[in-house]
Amino acid sequence: MALRIVVFAAVALAAVSLEARAIEEIDSSIDAVTVYPQGARVTRLARVRLAKGPNRVALTGLPGGISLQGVQVDSASGDVEVRAVEMDLVRQRDAYNAEIGRLANEIAVTEHQIFVIDDDIATAELQLEFLKGIARDSASAERLKAAGGQVDIGSWREALDMLGEGAAGARSRIRGARIDRRQLEENLSVLERQLRDLRGRNPASARLSVLLHAAHALDTDIRVHYLQSDASWESGYSAYLDTRGNTLRLTHEARVRQGTEEEWRDVQLVLSTSNPSGRMKAPEQDSRFLDVYEPVPWADSEERMLSRTMALGPDLSATDSVARADARSGQNRHTVSYRPPERTSISNSADQAHAVPLAEYGHRAALVTRVTPRQSAEAFLTARISNESDQPLVAGTMRVFIDGAYVGRSSFPELLPGSATVLPMGPDRRIGVLAIDQGGEKSSQGILSSRTTELTDFLFEIVNRHATPTDIEVLDYYPVSRDERIEVNVPRGATSPDSTDLEERPGVIAWRRQLEPGERWRIVHRYEISYPGDTLLAAQR
Repeated sequence: MALRIVVFAAVALAAVSLEARAIEEIDSSIDAVTVYPQGARVTRLARVRLAKGPNRVALTGLPGGISLQGVQVDSASGDVEVRAVEMDLVRQRDAYNAEIGRLANEIAVTEHQIFVIDDDIATAELQLEFLKGIARDSASAERLKAAGGQVDIGSWREALDMLGEGAAGARSRIRGARIDRRQLEENLSVLERQLRDLRGRNPASARLSVLLHAAHALDTDIRVHYLQSDASWESGYSAYLDTRGNTLRLTHEARVRQGTEEEWRDVQLVLSTSNPSGRMKAPEQDSRFLDVYEPVPWADSEERMLSRTMALGPDLSATDSVARADARSGQNRHTVSYRPPERTSISNSADQAHAVPLAEYGHRAALVTRVTPRQSAEAFLTARISNESDQPLVAGTMRVFIDGAYVGRSSFPELLPGSATVLPMGPDRRIGVLAIDQGGEKSSQGILSSRTTELTDFLFEIVNRHATPTDIEVLDYYPVSRDERIEVNVPRGATSPDSTDLEERPGVIAWRRQLEPGERWRIVHRYEISYPGDTLLAAQR
């Protein structure tokens, strides 16, 4: 009896093993894509029917360029456990070559159609030249007849009608042919781009073999996630400013590009500002040592500099480079994810951006025209707005429309909820700006301890040519001394600024005023710099 039980158990284990080794090939489709500023995470969905215990399924047709290290598989059911994932490549050279051949043939056919149209245009242009020649010859003949008193008005009109009909027909054929040629050129450009993209891809597909263990028989969804590098998105805005109502309508959209091996058809799109391939731990902190400076011969300086750089270690250089990159970017420090409400399709043409609408915002805008007279004779309109939404607005490019007219492109900074920013809206052509240098002076005083004094003296004149009152902000600076021997003073008669150290920038000053239509505003800007007579000032920055 015991022997019979052992044999039965062995048969049962063998059956389970055979069941686990039996592979069922299933289809999958792309269901969702998360796009990052560089790269994307693709999620495929497959419906499977599982028996109780181990099951092995195969998902075919995945991109051949993905890496197993970047593949994740999970189940929508908590009663299913993913126990193993293997991947191999399936060569598709025949299908790959067939697709290249199809595209090459379509390109050749399209090019031939363009050549035929060019021949038709050349023929029609030749007919026009022929008709012009007939018209010139007929006119010469009729002039001779008219000189001899033998004019035949009827035959002349008949000839003119025939020439007009012929010329009109030739020109109509030329116009139609040129329209057809433009369409064929567009088709040819698409075909050539598809051929370039195809030749740059892997002529193989990936096949995933997945071992699943089910607690009981059930139907469930299996999700496969993998990373793709050839994808990106950037933020874009369109700002519509109404200067009469002081309102700004801001539309936000994402511009998505992808040149992967597959199209994203009817997918749930997520746009994230995070960087999944970025640093995963804080930088290491190295020791720092002080030493007395010892001059070294020039020949040894390069070798010592190299030794010192190597002693600092690679982590320090990496940290510094990242810090410099962060300082340069200065934007999108917070992770934000946008989920467009509707599913979308994005073709795999990396040179074409797909616009995805994200949101629309309405703002009350405080309009101020900003002037920096010593730097530019132009005035520039700005709009101060606050982010009253519950999520950050990421940085991006911005198209600017003022009172319905497109005026140019600007930039939109990252804007956190509840914070405010000043948006550049382009030149304000109705504000006149004039900066007059009234001749600064330089003098020296004292004998034993002489000091040099330099006077800067400007007159700024601002004119409002708008038909409505306009808020003006004029910016300039007072130099800031970094040495106690250098003194900066403002003499009498100078127009006092309304703000100093503007926006936490030392020495930057601002005058503010609302100008009525036609009003002229004069600002006297003076300051004196005094320093020891035996010294020289460094260049002001």
